[in-house]
Amino acid sequence: MWWGVCATLLLFLPLGCARPPLLPGVNLILITIDTLRADRLATYGYPGALTPNMDRLARQGVFFPEMVASVPLTLPSHTSFLTGLSPSRHGVHDNGAYSLDPERITLAERLSAGGYRTAAIVSSFQLDKKYGLDQGFDEYDDTMPDLFTIYDQRIARGPRGSQISRNADQRRANEVNARVRAWLAQGGSEPFFLWLHYFDPHETYDPPPPYDGLFPERSWPDRQYDGEVAFLDRAIGELEWMLREKGLWERTLIVLSADHGEGLGQHREMYHDTFLYESTLRIPLIIGGGALPPAWPRLVESPARSVDVFPTLLELTGLPGAEETQGKSLVPLLLGEERNRKLVNYVETYSPGHHAASRLFGVQDGDWKYIEAPKPELYNLAADPGETENLFMLERSRAREMQDFVDEWKPSEEREEEEIDEETRERLEAIGYIQRDGPADASATETEEDPKDLVPCIDGLHRAMAYYTYGELDSSLEVLYELAEICPGRQRIYDNIGNLLITTGRYADAVDFFVSLLERAPAYAKGYFWIGMAYRRGGENREAVHWFLRGLEKDGRMQDAAYNLGLTLRDLGLTREAIGAFQGAVSVAPGTRIGKMAAGALDELRRAAAENGETAEPR
Repeated sequence: MWWGVCATLLLFLPLGCARPPLLPGVNLILITIDTLRADRLATYGYPGALTPNMDRLARQGVFFPEMVASVPLTLPSHTSFLTGLSPSRHGVHDNGAYSLDPERITLAERLSAGGYRTAAIVSSFQLDKKYGLDQGFDEYDDTMPDLFTIYDQRIARGPRGSQISRNADQRRANEVNARVRAWLAQGGSEPFFLWLHYFDPHETYDPPPPYDGLFPERSWPDRQYDGEVAFLDRAIGELEWMLREKGLWERTLIVLSADHGEGLGQHREMYHDTFLYESTLRIPLIIGGGALPPAWPRLVESPARSVDVFPTLLELTGLPGAEETQGKSLVPLLLGEERNRKLVNYVETYSPGHHAASRLFGVQDGDWKYIEAPKPELYNLAADPGETENLFMLERSRAREMQDFVDEWKPSEEREEEEIDEETRERLEAIGYIQRDGPADASATETEEDPKDLVPCIDGLHRAMAYYTYGELDSSLEVLYELAEICPGRQRIYDNIGNLLITTGRYADAVDFFVSLLERAPAYAKGYFWIGMAYRRGGENREAVHWFLRGLEKDGRMQDAAYNLGLTLRDLGLTREAIGAFQGAVSVAPGTRIGKMAAGALDELRRAAAENGETAEPR
């Protein structure tokens, strides 16, 4: 079958050095903008955009209208950019749970070996060096600021305000540019490769003034999202000005793209990680800068993929490529030697698994896209760019052929996920990523459902989180109560209800809700915790101890239960027992926020006991 031949050719396409380097010694800057939809730039047809700097870069450079990502998630998508491999080959499938194998060769490693100074400045925790993308970089700046400024006072005053400002692990474009300025000041005679990752359009949307007021006629979240994009565009203009000021512009080539897009309500997806539609996979690609040869075309209509950036930059610099790549260099298109090329793009998302839904795999072949799911999907993108008409039943033969291709490209061996510790989980959730949900009762389905069927649950959680972020707690609770009815058995929904009831002081309602729930789902350990919290906040400490202990009998690693048990025992004057509870909380995960608070409480109790000449350690 021709699919197999095609897959084999793409998997082992040699890069080689058949031609002399086109841009020897040129500086390279790869800009990846997190969560930037291609259709939110004026260049891509958005009439309301305020993106003059990126539009000028496209107008004076090379503009690719047909560029797609491999996966709608930050870490795996950037791994594809930097390795020229799809997630099925580089093995990084999700944020936080995977890291790049050191045996994989990165773009930075190739360029470093070729005499380039290499540096990266990233803007969010998903790209922390512990995930392996620092391979080959002389400098990898992933240090986030201690304080993230919040401009929208509804968010600042809301219950997530402190978490976002102090634990959100992100930085804005102006802070990235400050690091760029400092790095450029170091000088150096050799050419450089600089990867810049800007996070601004990512949720939570909070553009600084005056960008927060540029689009008053638009509704949430478009008003805020477009403001973030406009603010980011200003940073792109500042970057060009810095390069010109340093006399580097004429010797620098810029490749600007994005890791993925954003749902913004299309296909009932506000976020970006659940589905494989164009709203989250279609991304910009602009090649510009002062080193751009004037003979290159202004528009390249042939398709491009994120995996193609790796071989393109290597061929431009005349450096040898990795031994295997799934990318295909764009250089022949830039030289006018190849037109209307046919490329197949494999795509996937593992994120639905966080909601006990099926992972999705797919392939785009020209105008056709196929998505493997419990309910398969097939779209003709030329006739139906919005992907509103599923042609799977009408085009079964085409779907079978494309399914064969997906089967060839899917991971042949399932790579085991790395364990996500509590600190990492907290940090990922602080920047909007819902982590794996577990069933709260035996009635919850153990089968993986189609994410399309779980849209009310998945999107509902994001809506509830948005209300919560803006301090609209009653609205958030109303959504969650509705979700508890239509999406029964999902622990995260129950946990959010518990948190809101405690936050709003509805302690009796919390006891009633979770006592009733535990009658149906006695194994749901967190339910006992929420009852304990209701009693503790209501001043009934002995009742609270009873429920915390019952919860810990069900799950001894429930750190928040152990910590609050310690606080309650301390308040009851049971010092030895409190120290034992705090020790248990610290032992679960010392590096988390709760672990650190438990350690502090433990030290305080020990100091107090020592001052009183007491031995307070548990027997």
